[in-house]
Amino acid sequence: MPIAEGRQSSEMPGRAGDRDSGHKGSDLPGLRRAEPGLWDAGLGWFLLLYFLLNVGMGVFPPLLPQIMESLDISFAAVGLLGSAYAVTRFVMNLPAGLLVERLGFVQVLHAGMGLLVVGSALSAWSPSYAILLAARGLLGMATGMANITAILYLMRSGPPTQRSRRGNLYELSVVAGMAVSADLGGVVGGRWGWRWSFGLAILVLVAAWAVAAQRVLPALRAIELPPPPRDVSARGRRRVPSGPILAIYVAMFTQAFAWGGGISTLFPLYGGRALDLSPSAIGRTMALAFWVEVCLLFPVGWAADAWGKSRILLPGFLAILLGTLLVPVTGGIPGYGAAFILLTSGMSVWMLVPAILTERLGGDFGGRSAAFYRLVTDLGFILAPATVGWLIGRSGFLAAAAAIGIVVTLSLLMSLRFLLRREPA
Repeated sequence: MPIAEGRQSSEMPGRAGDRDSGHKGSDLPGLRRAEPGLWDAGLGWFLLLYFLLNVGMGVFPPLLPQIMESLDISFAAVGLLGSAYAVTRFVMNLPAGLLVERLGFVQVLHAGMGLLVVGSALSAWSPSYAILLAARGLLGMATGMANITAILYLMRSGPPTQRSRRGNLYELSVVAGMAVSADLGGVVGGRWGWRWSFGLAILVLVAAWAVAAQRVLPALRAIELPPPPRDVSARGRRRVPSGPILAIYVAMFTQAFAWGGGISTLFPLYGGRALDLSPSAIGRTMALAFWVEVCLLFPVGWAADAWGKSRILLPGFLAILLGTLLVPVTGGIPGYGAAFILLTSGMSVWMLVPAILTERLGGDFGGRSAAFYRLVTDLGFILAPATVGWLIGRSGFLAAAAAIGIVVTLSLLMSLRFLLRREPA
């Protein structure tokens, strides 16, 4: 989201210009500004913020078996905890996109950070399932605000030729935060109980709020510009085929369904109930899988920018499919860890899907576009945990894995049909 002051996105109108000359770039005919590079200070603070946010938010999955036992709830009820988080985030997406366009980033991001702290405090205190469900709802609203800000920054800043790499640097910070959080949350929960893991999350989120207020928000203001004017002439109007757009939205839904159903629900429950693993063992396995993804993210982003995003998307979805189908047949930590690594490795293509959408839309990616992207994604997060939790309780882990596999297979087929040979020039 943040972009260094004085730096110009290749998709944004010019700002007060050249810092070396002291003149406005638009006032000097023939003056050319160098294309912005991959890295800038604003991006660095932005990545730190989202690393800290995910350290604070990632404590939940490895604690699921412990929460289930402590509050005496069923598999289906556990799945609803994930769905409550996703439902409120889903509801918040469109208002957040419109509010960013109307009010700017400052109020929206401050409100999101405040809700994160309150939701984590409520989670740590919650004496009942109903209170924990409400806390998950508050956290979902907060992340809806933060996610809209993130996707707008990534799609509207930096050169288009490096969009996948910048997106995957963001994913690197997110996944690294989740890896640290899964490990710490599991260890703290295993030693002192799951409530203390949420207490740790509160401290991290307060630190993240300080980073946002002092470093990230000033940089975010640099992209609070009107979108580039559209060419409304018949010649300038770009027709977007419906088939590829549908395939893109199905891919968005699929990634979220595999994450919410697989990483957040199926894998921790299988580890805790079928393999009888402790929260710390589940958290450490998750952390290892996430670190493997971290190592893959930048090479995947580079390959997507160099060879085509759709060509790299397909192997990622295949890895998601294989990892999901393997987990219910594993009998110990080595196989469980390998399946987890396959799944998270496939998730290294996550940011390619919005980048493909941005290209298909001709770069016209504003608050409404970001909101609709998040609506489709969060629909997957809503349906997956409840569906997977219900299927586990009714028919077992294999049936739940098969349901995720069917969704991923459908997306693969649609990508082969509409995206692979139709990348924009």
